[in-house]
Amino acid sequence: MKRVQSESHAILMASAMRHLSLFAACVTILFLALPAEGWNATGHRIIAAIAYNNLKPRTRARVDVLIKAHPDYSRFIQGAPEDPPARAREAFIAASVWPDNIKGDPRFYDETRKDAKPTPQLPGFPNMERHTHWHYYDTPYTPDGAAPKKPDERNALTEVSRMLKEIGKAPVETAAYDLPWIEHIVGDLGQPLHNVSLILKSLPDGDQGGNLVFIAPRGNLHSLWDGAAGQDTSDAAVNAAEKAAVAAHPAPQRVEKNPKKWIDDGYHVAVTNVYTFGFQTGTRDHPITLPANYVTDAQKFAEARVALAGYRLAAVLNDKLR
Repeated sequence: MKRVQSESHAILMASAMRHLSLFAACVTILFLALPAEGWNATGHRIIAAIAYNNLKPRTRARVDVLIKAHPDYSRFIQGAPEDPPARAREAFIAASVWPDNIKGDPRFYDETRKDAKPTPQLPGFPNMERHTHWHYYDTPYTPDGAAPKKPDERNALTEVSRMLKEIGKAPVETAAYDLPWIEHIVGDLGQPLHNVSLILKSLPDGDQGGNLVFIAPRGNLHSLWDGAAGQDTSDAAVNAAEKAAVAAHPAPQRVEKNPKKWIDDGYHVAVTNVYTFGFQTGTRDHPITLPANYVTDAQKFAEARVALAGYRLAAVLNDKLR
């Protein structure tokens, strides 16, 4: 009897170790080369692909003109097909990642730093700021009654609302600069952790949208969700992911076009579908371990959020660029 129990225990332990190893491998893959800012390039490219395919012909024609007028258009079409329609689509998709790309571009500077030094003004750009605060809106989540903090004065809500209001009537140069930002911010607000900051009495400045929630085997909660939509940025992978997301999550009859409601929705999703493991934040030296099914669930949920962001982007562009 003891031998049977011992063997059963060994089998259970082996199974548990296999699950833990698989979980660790999945999380490690999600964290490879990920910026902790918004969906990674794959997520943004899928969102843009969904949106472009849902643009009305007249809107698509206007979008193509604006993207061509962007001062970094030559960068958007690097490696793009020669066929004009395919080239235009690729430029739109590439432009969606541009606001993340400029974070590491020496032509631009981080105006939020106390020691910020402006870089030389270049033609076609209204300014050379990186606008790192435009990517998120930190709705305070205070489950233990901690004092809430106000979001940054300039944030995803203020800026996407402003640009959506002006893009239809702004000069081409202004609208061309705004368009990649609209693509990007609408995408970012589909990522739940771009709508929330968990504030605890033990963490009064907040978790920065999960960036300060350290998880095993390495990385943080925000990066996990950034990469949950995938890692492969190739056209083939993005097109396949776009088709899969649309098939699994068809466009709703009515798409919400109010950015404030996107943020309210993202906050609700973060509270109910992201912080499901409790409010432990861990440390770099002592990260927390998430439930074994957390990564798989995040990947499934991310597909739905990416599809929704794509439909939102198409809806607001169809509305503003008729």
